Amino acid sequence: MKLSGFFKKKDLMQEAQDYKNSGKYDRALESYANILNIEPKNLKAWYDKASIHLTLEQYLPALDAYKTILELDPKNMKAWHELGFILVNLGRLEEALVAYDKVLGADPGNMKLLNEKAMILKELKKDSEVLKIYDLLLVKDPNNAKMWFEKGLILSVLGKDADALLSYEKVLGIDPGHAGALARKGLIIGTKRQYAESFDLLEKSIKSEPSNWNAWYGKGKVWGLKGNDFVSIDRKYDAMKAFETALGAYGKALELKPDDPVLWFEKGVILNNLGKANEALKAFDKSIEINPDSANVWYEKGLITKELGSDADAQNCFRKVMELDPSHTLARHKLKH
Repeated sequence: MKLSGFFKKKDLMQEAQDYKNSGKYDRALESYANILNIEPKNLKAWYDKASIHLTLEQYLPALDAYKTILELDPKNMKAWHELGFILVNLGRLEEALVAYDKVLGADPGNMKLLNEKAMILKELKKDSEVLKIYDLLLVKDPNNAKMWFEKGLILSVLGKDADALLSYEKVLGIDPGHAGALARKGLIIGTKRQYAESFDLLEKSIKSEPSNWNAWYGKGKVWGLKGNDFVSIDRKYDAMKAFETALGAYGKALELKPDDPVLWFEKGVILNNLGKANEALKAFDKSIEINPDSANVWYEKGLITKELGSDADAQNCFRKVMELDPSHTLARHKLKH
């Protein structure tokens, strides 16, 4: 190579670097483009170019730059990590996981990256895989109350209430006033008819954090269960009082989370228990408006509609149930009668 060519390249790199350091990114990108025209495999130029695009949140040109970097240097773990970050921002989560797994293959104990991977898996609803990562992270950070709580939430979604309860108790061992864990534990033990302790936990949660909709939901759910128990032993007055308390709690929860279809459905059930069928129907309709794909809500709407004397509308509801859930035997039975 001629010395003049060497100094020219050196000058171009210095010029590009100076522009980059001073925040003149457009000029810097022009300089790096000139360098790469002369030397298309200049790894540093590609990396600097990629980092500018990333800084400017220009994800598509950044993606192209990182792909070139990894063609030139396939073992560059920093580039794999940044590629994964870009893919997340582009919404290409499955591809991002591949990139992150490349890094984790070389550094399996990277807690920051494991946390990032867990967030992606949560978005993809891969709850079982998220739990595996949480278990790894909690070995290294056993006093992480936030992660124990997140683990409990996932276990609850999976229907593993006993395991979820253990997670919430871990949270409360670390932070006894954790409003979310108090509410969730209160709900779980309430479903086991441990009413006194359940109500105590739920009231503590509400007192600690009045804006915690989960606590109000739990209170509504557990008082509803207690009302049903009173009905079963023919204590109608006590049942009505319990249902009124449940209705008030659901009302508070809906003030905090008005677009939750489950809350509207649960409120409708309580209204029906209180003999307020027309109001219950409105609550079910609101739930369906938010989420039209719940077979359970359509079924309950069908029952009330039939009770109110609208047989044709009830049949339409039961047909909708069968469309959403062909195995729903109760709806099939209602369609035959």
